[in-house]
Amino acid sequence: MNNLKISLKIFKKFLEKGQLDRESDSDLFLEFRNPEVRQALSQMEEELDFQIVEASTTLYMVPASGNNLLGFTSKDFREWISSDARLADAYLLTYIGMVILFLFYGGKNQNPKQREFLRLSKLLEELDSRFAAITEGEEEQALSLEETYSLNFLRIAELWESKQGFEEKSRKTKTGTILNACRFLERENLIRILDNDREIRPTRKLDDLMLNYYLNESRVEEIMALFEGGNVNAND
Repeated sequence: MNNLKISLKIFKKFLEKGQLDRESDSDLFLEFRNPEVRQALSQMEEELDFQIVEASTTLYMVPASGNNLLGFTSKDFREWISSDARLADAYLLTYIGMVILFLFYGGKNQNPKQREFLRLSKLLEELDSRFAAITEGEEEQALSLEETYSLNFLRIAELWESKQGFEEKSRKTKTGTILNACRFLERENLIRILDNDREIRPTRKLDDLMLNYYLNESRVEEIMALFEGGNVNAND
């Protein structure tokens, strides 16, 4: 089998599963080390705007931000929520995902992972606190955050506050909205939802991606600036 064909087989696995595992795809996993195969895949990475992330036993395909071909768009998030979802609903889903990742991986030591599980009740309290800080804070700070992170924090905070707070799984409630975000992450094999929808745990895939790619030094600094840094902490 020639090297180009091998490279295309590896890329096909990425398209099918988003990853290549040493245990189930041992031959292709070893072929990834072939310099000519790796060169062909590097060309695909450049042309199709994605990156291959290497973990100990798995290779992952990670589309670049804004990659509408291989990644997700706001339209994808809106369709996941409902047929009549608005852009603000997609932003809210995105922000909930950001908070989940921060609560799991927002540590400051060499291993930034802070916990093995997260109760949904704790996540709801955290979101209530953060969104209340936005709506009760200074509008100027909210606008500054919006400009920096391309998210309308004030609008999504108001959307969150408009939702019913009682314990029900409808998407019109806070609990239902959180579960919708969690189920999207679960579909991508990033978390597991356990204990009758009351607890979430990160998967090995999420650990691999966070610790081997997303949490490089510059990204850690950005996360801390968003969630803990200075005045941002009161209005994130």
